[in-house]
Amino acid sequence: MKTLTVLEALERDGCNAKAVSIDRLDQLKEDIQSLRNAGALDEKVFNDYLLTMIYQASKDFPDAKSIIVIAVPHQQLKIAFNWKGERMETLVPPTYAFAREIDERAIKVMKDSVAPEALHLEKAILPLKTLAARSGLTLYGRNNIAYVLRKGSFLRLTAFYTDLVCEEDTWAERKMLPACKTCRNCLKACPNGVIGEDRFLVRVERCLTFFNEQSAENQFPGWVDPSAHNAIVGCMHCQRVCPYNKAFISSYTEGGEFSEAETAYLLEGEFKGEKAKAMEEKLKLIGLDLSIFPRNLQVLLDQRQ
Repeated sequence: MKTLTVLEALERDGCNAKAVSIDRLDQLKEDIQSLRNAGALDEKVFNDYLLTMIYQASKDFPDAKSIIVIAVPHQQLKIAFNWKGERMETLVPPTYAFAREIDERAIKVMKDSVAPEALHLEKAILPLKTLAARSGLTLYGRNNIAYVLRKGSFLRLTAFYTDLVCEEDTWAERKMLPACKTCRNCLKACPNGVIGEDRFLVRVERCLTFFNEQSAENQFPGWVDPSAHNAIVGCMHCQRVCPYNKAFISSYTEGGEFSEAETAYLLEGEFKGEKAKAMEEKLKLIGLDLSIFPRNLQVLLDQRQ
């Protein structure tokens, strides 16, 4: 059985997908390692994001032959916090929420496209942006975010090992969006100087996303302007001004609301017992976890005072 049947089913479901041979894993690993060896990757960034990558299928899946990488369209989430008699709306960027649901959707589409017992899948723990770019599924923006032409960067990437033969391996050099050659919108919009003229790779170690994805015990550096914060996690500055996102930037999914009592609980930071479990479940639905509170929430509320 070949991968084309599965890829076509994913496309009909509104996703974009590509397949590459499992033999590409060594090259994928070398792509990342070469950046580290050249000193282009900050060590903490490497340790936080890339050290846990696994460049092989598990021993329980010796028949893995290909990797299918998928881009699933995904809107921003709008969530609201009530505090001191006021209601504050904020964002969860497109790449955080509904990870489990998106994987389940992709698995169902792939299995429904063939005889379910004839397709074996295993979640791939790989550097997805690099994999997607190398497969030809996505292009890089100057902000180093993954884009699908005509769909922008509002998407979530996922990947699976399969036992299907990859008859059209689309492995290629990474490419940049055409307009990025002359556009400087994201460079000008970034408050931390993450995107530079001197190199294409952004300085992730200065990125607001890098800091606010860390647990709340790690405070923001003093040089970060508090007014730069614009989402409960992640950052939308560069995506908001990107011409490729113009058609999608005003689209949101409602992600729920937190009462004043719930907001107070999150700000306190003492997460124990059944109350913590209940809050964790509510947050999981929107791609968040208790570890980022109260720091991220507090800095957003401070802007409103």
